Amino acid sequence: MTLSLQTDRLLIRDWEEDDADAALEIYGSPDVAPWLSPAIDKVTDVATMRLILQAWIEAQPNFVPPAGRWAITRRDDGEVVGGLLIRLLPPYEEDLEIGWQLRPSAWGNGYATEASRALMRWAFKDGSTDELFAVARPHNKRAIATAARLGMVWVGETDKYYDLTLQVYRIRAAEFSG
Repeated sequence: MTLSLQTDRLLIRDWEEDDADAALEIYGSPDVAPWLSPAIDKVTDVATMRLILQAWIEAQPNFVPPAGRWAITRRDDGEVVGGLLIRLLPPYEEDLEIGWQLRPSAWGNGYATEASRALMRWAFKDGSTDELFAVARPHNKRAIATAARLGMVWVGETDKYYDLTLQVYRIRAAEFSG
């Protein structure tokens, strides 16, 4: 399924292999990689990032909506500033996680909140998604602040997802006002 969502400033679209350089600024950043869940090693080069994007692109048609992975681009210049995802949380694969990652040079502009709100609106639109969760490492102040701006409520701390101690946030479709 191809997705294209627009906000005032952003376009949310499927990843493309040509996004490898921009994606490396996100997933290769020492300011981003340590906060990712599940924990992944920092991507160190464009060739590896291209392989990761190829895997994401190949997997995309197999996801059951609203699950997937997308790029966040600025509408005014087409620059990739981040990534979004909705996926089933392990180990039981019952809860849907929404996640956002931005390259550090794009921090502080409200892009994560704006893009995530648009994706949440789309995910809740058809009525088949009741709730979305976000998980963040306890000291990831940026992710925790974004979850709060999105209207997500702190549920608690757990180590059930990804074998990491994580803060869990939730928003239900009935509570979403975006």
